[in-house]
Amino acid sequence: MNLHTFFIATLAAPVLTCSAVYAQNAVADYLPCDGSTIQGVVVRPVRDAEFVELHRAAIARFVKLPRDKQQAINEKGAPDRLLGYDADLWPDKAEYEKYAAAWKKTQLARLADVRVGLKADGNGIYSVLSGTRVANGGSMPLTIGSLRYNATKNVWISNNGELTGTEFKADETYDYGAQTGYEWVMEKKDSLSLLREQIRLTRTTDGKAIYLSYSLAERSAISGSVIANHGYTILFPISSASANATRPGQK
Repeated sequence: MNLHTFFIATLAAPVLTCSAVYAQNAVADYLPCDGSTIQGVVVRPVRDAEFVELHRAAIARFVKLPRDKQQAINEKGAPDRLLGYDADLWPDKAEYEKYAAAWKKTQLARLADVRVGLKADGNGIYSVLSGTRVANGGSMPLTIGSLRYNATKNVWISNNGELTGTEFKADETYDYGAQTGYEWVMEKKDSLSLLREQIRLTRTTDGKAIYLSYSLAERSAISGSVIANHGYTILFPISSASANATRPGQK
């Protein structure tokens, strides 16, 4: 992960699960897979002004460091987490404490209401149901609508290949709070491009929300320039009610 990119980048509905019949389905604890959908909202972090100022100061120090130190810091950093203390970036540790305190003031902006769910196609394969409202009053599917989930193999299938899964865990230094779940990733490299596609399903450790994150990034293998960079995070608040679950065709 390029830290320069990291620095630049860091500038109530119920959740229902599938029945016990689908207990082997790794997504069953996060999304309905019976043809119903649940309401969520696309969110993004919004930084405190003080954090942005301290962030820029750290960037200025980072770009002056030798390449080996930059690489070492890059290996520790991630665009969706608070970077740990590093003496090369914060010679005065008190400034880092201010940086961390300002990061804790991050708020989540609500961007768009969406609905997401899964429906069984047979043989352990599930299609994604999704939609968000558009200006003319209609709706259009999210990009994850092109994905399918293979419960037997525990992989997601996209036009680019199979995304394989591993467990995911984040502590309080994650932008969206401490949570656990699964992450499926596909990485592909050829003479023309480097491609990485990812989908993540997690539940916060306080049990108040489920998150779905999707991203696709592609760079030229020759120049390193960005070919595609797309992604979003969806928050599904968890409540005890169940009235907002709908089936296709229902309003």
